[in-house]
Amino acid sequence: MTDPGRRPRPGMRGTTAAPSAPGLPRGAGRAREAPSSASLPLPPGAARFVGPTAGRVADLTLPWANTTRTVLVRAAGGKLLVVQWGADRAAIARRIRLARTLARVAPALPVPPVVAGDASTEVPWLATPYVPGTPGRDLLRSDAEAARLGAAVGGLARELRSVPPTGLLLPRRWAEPVRLQTAARDWLARARDALGADLADRLGHRIEAIPAVLDAPPVFAHGDLAPVNVVLRGGEVVALLDLERARLAHPLYDAAWWTWVIRVHHPERAASAGDRFLEAAGLGPDRETLDRLALLAALQCLEMLAARPRGADPVRREWARRVALAVQGFGPL
Repeated sequence: MTDPGRRPRPGMRGTTAAPSAPGLPRGAGRAREAPSSASLPLPPGAARFVGPTAGRVADLTLPWANTTRTVLVRAAGGKLLVVQWGADRAAIARRIRLARTLARVAPALPVPPVVAGDASTEVPWLATPYVPGTPGRDLLRSDAEAARLGAAVGGLARELRSVPPTGLLLPRRWAEPVRLQTAARDWLARARDALGADLADRLGHRIEAIPAVLDAPPVFAHGDLAPVNVVLRGGEVVALLDLERARLAHPLYDAAWWTWVIRVHHPERAASAGDRFLEAAGLGPDRETLDRLALLAALQCLEMLAARPRGADPVRREWARRVALAVQGFGPL
């Protein structure tokens, strides 16, 4: 995926491993090694935690992640850790809290535990154990691999929907249809100039139907379920990454984003990674479900578009194009 502004966004983040090099763990093949912590630009708290003899094994920071830095380090004692830090204090705090809560209420989820972290310091940070495996984005090179990816993540999506939502202290805007409708009307008003009258009117008709078509008990949603945010091993998801966009939402929220990401960015894998996902997630390809998936994807893109400042912004134009692509999935109202 590409973002002209290199701005972190759904479907574009994740702490995953790159292809491995001989003698190094997966993820080290595209990075420089560092002999000691002196060459590691770690926040002070993280540097103390990993120890003075720590060395960098790989820089896992993705090209578009310009607010979060991610490195794989070999800590004192030889243990491999993924250390992340950045300017988004709220996101780091949510990840620390949610990882610990999910370990208690949904221990079967493959969320790497936060072994240390502090969101209150000048540079907020956290550390998790390194999980070896194949990043989901590396499994889109063939239909066979993509089908295994779609089936594995579809099964995971079913598990996510079964997480007890009470006590998670998550945002609820996407969980309440009337509240979502109010927000969507505002997003549309801010984005109308970028969308054009015809597209804005078509989306506006769907927004008015939100209370009727998206009325369902909310569930736990990862919020950014995309190939970049999963790691697989042996055909199973062994790591579900980057939970800062987790929320309570309609049961199809994650499925909408997964299928949209595949259809738009990997159209040649729409059947293998997209359809197999829906099958494994227990979602039928009926017109009603497909319409809800398209609407939820369009609203997620619209939210991103509305967050961009008005003007000659190439990223804003790109999000308008993505809204249009999602709207193409609408059936007759």
